[in-house]
Formats: sequence, C-alpha cells, structure tokens
Amino acid sequence: MNNIILQNYRDLLKKVILDTFSSNLNKEINKFDINGNVMNYISLLSNIDESLCNFAKNSLISIIESLDKAYLPSKERMSKYHVKSHHQRTIMTIFGEITFERTFYKSKINNKYFCYIDRLLGLKKYDYFDPYLKALVIEYSANNSMPKVCKYINDLIGNRVKLDEGFKFFSRQTIRNIILESKLSITKNEVKKDVENLYIIADEKWIHTQNNNNKDVMNKGIVVFEGIKNNKLINKRVFGSRDNSFLNNTLDYIYESYNTDNLKNIFLMGDGAAWIKNLRNEFKFNKNTNIIYALDKFHFKQALHHLCQNNILEDILTHYVLKDIRQDFNKVCEYLINSFPNRLNTILEKQKYINNNWIYINNLYKYNLSCPMESQISHIFADLFTSRPKGYSIKMIDKLNEIRLLYKNGFNLKKSFINNFNANETLIINNEFLNYNIYEKKYIYNTALKSISRALEI
Repeated sequence: MNNIILQNYRDLLKKVILDTFSSNLNKEINKFDINGNVMNYISLLSNIDESLCNFAKNSLISIIESLDKAYLPSKERMSKYHVKSHHQRTIMTIFGEITFERTFYKSKINNKYFCYIDRLLGLKKYDYFDPYLKALVIEYSANNSMPKVCKYINDLIGNRVKLDEGFKFFSRQTIRNIILESKLSITKNEVKKDVENLYIIADEKWIHTQNNNNKDVMNKGIVVFEGIKNNKLINKRVFGSRDNSFLNNTLDYIYESYNTDNLKNIFLMGDGAAWIKNLRNEFKFNKNTNIIYALDKFHFKQALHHLCQNNILEDILTHYVLKDIRQDFNKVCEYLINSFPNRLNTILEKQKYINNNWIYINNLYKYNLSCPMESQISHIFADLFTSRPKGYSIKMIDKLNEIRLLYKNGFNLKKSFINNFNANETLIINNEFLNYNIYEKKYIYNTALKSISRALEI
C-alpha cells in the first residue's frame, strides 16, 4: 500500500514540476535576445528559482490543508470536539507568503476553542512570520546591525535571483520586536571535569544608550578558560551583563562543569578596576583554593609608556618593578616630574597606578600568565555594540547580550530559538537529551512521507 501511495505521490510531483517548469520556461525562452546576452542566463536562473519557490509554497499549502482535513474524521476529534468554523491563515515563509485554510474546533467538555493544525505545527496565534524566519533573525542579529539583518532576511525570502533590490518584508522595527520577544533555550553540562587551574579574565565595555538621558552603561564581562594552547583559549566560556547576573552565571557554570573540590588555583586577571579585584572574594571554591590576581600586561605596558615616553626608561622601570626595587622606581618618577612639569598629572597618575598594582604585576610574570583581554572581552562586545554609531535601549542591550554570548560560546542560535519556541519560560536542556534529529534530511523525508501518505488516503 505504501509503495502505491509513494508512486502516486512521485507521479504527482513529476506532473506538477513538468507542467510548472515547461510553461514558465517556454515564456522565458520566447523573450530571449537572439543576438546573445548574459541576461538570457540570468532569466533562466530567475525562472527556475521562482518556479521552485512557487512549487514549494503550493506543496506546503497542500500538505498543511491535508493534515488539517485528516484530523476531522479521527476518533479523538469526534469524541472530544465539535467543528466550529473554517478560517484562512496567511504566514510568511522563506519561500514567500502562503495562505491556507484550517478548521477551528470547540471542546465538548469545557467549550474552549482550538485549532488543530496550528497546535500540530506549533504556530503561534497571530504570528505572520514563521518560526524559521524568526530563528534566522536571531542567528544573524548576534553579529550584525539591524539594517544588515533586514537586508539579509529580505534577500532570502522568495525569489533570490534578482538584480534589483527586492521587496522589504522585514523592517528594523519588526527585527527589534522579534529580538525582544525571543526566548532561547540553554544547554547545561552534565559531566564535571577535574582540573587544577582555572583562568578568569574580567573587563568592562561602555555602551551608548537611547532613551536613557544619553547615559552610557557599563557592560561587565568575564572569560573562563582552562589554559592556552597554540594561542587559543582552551574550553573558553564568556559571560557578561549590565548587572551582577554575569557573576551568578559564571559561578553556576563553574560549579556545573568542574569538580570544585579539586580546584587548586584560580588565576584572575584584569586592568586593576576595583570591581575586578573584588571578584577574588567570589571564587574561593574550597579552603585550599588559591586566588591569584594579576594585572594584565597590556595595561602595565601602557601605563609605563604614558609615564616615560622613552623606550630606555621603560625598560629600566620594568626592571625595577619585576626586581621589586620600589624605591628606585619612585626616584625615576620624581626625576620625570622635575624634568617634565607640564606632564605632572599624567606622571603622578601612572606612578600611583603601578604602585597600587605592584604585587599583581609581579604575579603576572611570576606565574607566566597571559591575559589576552583586549582580543577577548573587548572585541566580544565592541564588535556588536560600540562599533555602531547609534545607541541601544536598555532592553535591547540585555537581549543582544544574551544572543551575542550564546553565539560566542558556540551555541546553535537557530536551534536554541526553535527548541524554546513553544515554551513560556526559558528551557534548560541537557546535552544528551537534545533531539537534533528533527533537522536531519532523512528524518524530514520520512516525516513528510508519512504525512503525505495519510493525506492521500483521505
């Protein structure tokens, strides 16, 4: 029986494809420039692309309506629901806009209404853009401005072979609403690892805002990793937020991912800011854990350069700091003050900065630490936020923070969005329970075949 149904479906497909393509192709060929022109080739591409989109839309409508009709004579429907009415629904898909008819039912028990096909397909009430298009918006917004997201998504919809700018289905406001309303699932590690050392980099980035009295907000960030190999951070994980939630998320991750009783050393590195130094109180996971704070080399070298503005003097002062000769270091600073009174404030400021971080500078060299702070935290947030000329609302900063961090931590944003699409709260999913086979071609083919078989039996 299944073989007969499959053969009938194949014959139907062949007929639809041949009729559609041959009709459109004949029209295009009749328009060809007989003298030869590359536009003949572009026309062929566009025609095939448009025909495929139309075929996909018509097939999608037919299957959805067939699935809706297949529920009507089912035992479940007949025992629990009355047929209430039939209504059309229009949604935008990656192939273009489709309109299909579906049935509404009324419960015999509590008189509540529901639409079977909307529930079966997980389509939310009143949504015009389908879940996959929304997932693409989330994925692309992790690394692009909203105008770029608009252009990218608009160019994907429908006929993609076009020389002129296509129709704008998405606006920046639509993109903004989709981002703000999104809920993304979180993947949780179940297997804890044994490591003796963890490395933590902390830094902040200031972000321009809108509707906030033009005040910039500080976005704090942390990178946790197990070491550096071939100039790459091993098992890197990034956290960040405007408030202290970044710290709670970091601690949760460490407790979930590592056997904290076995942690011997936590190497904390930053630019000397008070909030970063205070983090030392948060990472004492057991009584034997050593919390070692170190100033990153970039800010140490930068302070020396501003202090001396002379390569030879910089080398001398570096020697004094690393050999713990503080008295001679301060004498050189006095010499600089007397020699360059016009630079008094800068010299005093950098002298104080190095003296206040003296021990932490030495820790950096003592433990042979590397702190790639500028290439990590700064770029993670700067690429998206501070490289844009306009500011963001506070809500958008928080949501883009979430999306950006999932992206930078290697999560599949489309799957995170789709997995959580029908949930009312953020889901936490264990790695071993993630059912990603719904994205495999074989699974899609078998599922579609079953649906089509049921539809053809009606």
